[in-house]
Amino acid sequence: MTEKPINPTYISTPSRTMEILRHFGIILRKTYGQNFLIDTNVLKKIASFADVDEKDTILEIGSGIGSLTEIICQRAKTIIAVEIDTSLAGIFKQIFEDYIDKKISLIKNDAMKLNYSELADNYGITKCVSNLPYKIAAPVLLKILSETQKITDFYVTIQKDIAERILAKPGDKNYNAFSVKLNFYSHFVKSFGISRSCFYPKPYVDSVTVYIRRNERFLPSSILYKINPLIVSDVLKNYELQISFTQDFFRFVEDCFYHRRKKLINSLNLRGTFYKDNEQKIIRMLEKYGFSNDTRPEEISLEIFLLLFLSIKDEYSYFLKNGDI
Repeated sequence: MTEKPINPTYISTPSRTMEILRHFGIILRKTYGQNFLIDTNVLKKIASFADVDEKDTILEIGSGIGSLTEIICQRAKTIIAVEIDTSLAGIFKQIFEDYIDKKISLIKNDAMKLNYSELADNYGITKCVSNLPYKIAAPVLLKILSETQKITDFYVTIQKDIAERILAKPGDKNYNAFSVKLNFYSHFVKSFGISRSCFYPKPYVDSVTVYIRRNERFLPSSILYKINPLIVSDVLKNYELQISFTQDFFRFVEDCFYHRRKKLINSLNLRGTFYKDNEQKIIRMLEKYGFSNDTRPEEISLEIFLLLFLSIKDEYSYFLKNGDI
């Protein structure tokens, strides 16, 4: 597909970006993690990578002056653009005045304060395609995934260190609680790298555009053979139970990584008497799956974390088949 710039020159060319910033007297703010892509070919690659077409209603977080918006609005059905910076939102509205409230809806708000269940329902959002602000990249992904099941595909440009946590496997130095939580909701599909020189101002590290797809099942397929088949369908129908389970499981994961470099048992014991009371049960479960009591949290997969959690939380023990505790 061949796009045409909204104005004579693409917003994302370095000269046009600088012209806009100078004209409006904009000074970019580090507190918002503002780094604009100034490579039109890269932005077109992102739009193609995301397979944006006329059926898609796109969520774009951190729309800035519209560098990415300009490319994808000619392919998508609708764009829901979110921008926290009032000054940039005002510029965006001027640049896209012919599209606002027709093909583009602009939401001037903090992306971390939005209700994504309501947003997805109200607008029929199908995809998130964003150059995510660095400061909120990890938490906003988890927030959206936790609040709605309707946004299933995420094509997000993030700085390399966040991408490394998404891609990390058990045993990797970048594997942490965020890796486990994100893998609970979703799985990595593919990605491509972007040089830091493609951004203004130039960040300290390169970036990566990642495709993450929401998992179809509430629990990973790899542990379903351990789950009592009589309760699986009931759990899938009970959304409130899914939410409470997820919140409790995530607290457990955070406790496991509380002292990341310590042994798992020691880290948990530092989090309270509940874990001390269940220490021997945790050790038995670790041994059952081939781990010792010297195991550190970064060595353990999502599936083993789930089985450990189910083994010590009485309120969820009925999830497991008899004999699997």
